[in-house]
Amino acid sequence: MIIDSHTHIGNSFWGKFSPEFLLEIIGNVDYAICSNLEGIDGYNGKDEFECNIDMLNISKNFPKIKPLAVCEVDRTQNADAIRELLKKYPEFIGLKFHPEFTKLPADSDKYNDYLRAAQEFKKPCLYHSGHIKSRFSSPELIYKKAREFPDVPIILGHLSTGPRSSHEAAIDIMVESIEQDTATLYVDISWVEIEDIILLIQRLKNTKKGDYTHRIMWASDAPVGDFNQKKEIYAENLAKFQSAIKEHFNDETLLNALLYQNAVQCYLNAIQ
Repeated sequence: MIIDSHTHIGNSFWGKFSPEFLLEIIGNVDYAICSNLEGIDGYNGKDEFECNIDMLNISKNFPKIKPLAVCEVDRTQNADAIRELLKKYPEFIGLKFHPEFTKLPADSDKYNDYLRAAQEFKKPCLYHSGHIKSRFSSPELIYKKAREFPDVPIILGHLSTGPRSSHEAAIDIMVESIEQDTATLYVDISWVEIEDIILLIQRLKNTKKGDYTHRIMWASDAPVGDFNQKKEIYAENLAKFQSAIKEHFNDETLLNALLYQNAVQCYLNAIQ
């Protein structure tokens, strides 16, 4: 089994992405954990509830797509709409935040009610994590908020953006959160170079508390990015990842964990 733990549908700044287009790109990948870009890009006129109902209906029509509820934290007063969604529709397996695009710093108190809802309904939260120096989506800001909600699984999407120095800083945060037991951080490796993925695995494999590579999930961010819109390149990148893990670690159990088991664990066995 293979799960792509970070994908999208919807019409937005990044492009017009139908579910059929996404499924064509990912090919034989078994499941795609997916959010609606129309809830991130605020220029389409849809509110938080409407864009998530669209996402829900798509997931019902395309069972390979597992829905995340996008949170428009910058445009709402509280998480009441998200609570209603999670209460009525357990099909939502988590929440999605994009502090960089919404220009709301990830440590803002406006996230608190959403994270309380995630805690109440036992849902993980996928964040776009940007460059370590970003004033909106830095992993440092996400970690600061995660420490206030240590029981909520929070995923650093992309590990962080930027060069290796940014990835190294995000890895340091991951290790600190584990060794000091200050937050429950996961990470997906979309947009991360193989060399940095290897470093991430090595660091989490050797924490003072032992092997924590179960906190790492494979992902692509498809169809965002030109190469993620081409089926052949998507398949090639997945194959390169698989080959690199086999070459560096010679561990089929680790590879299977990265490709799907960790995502299943993180999302509370919602993917069966």
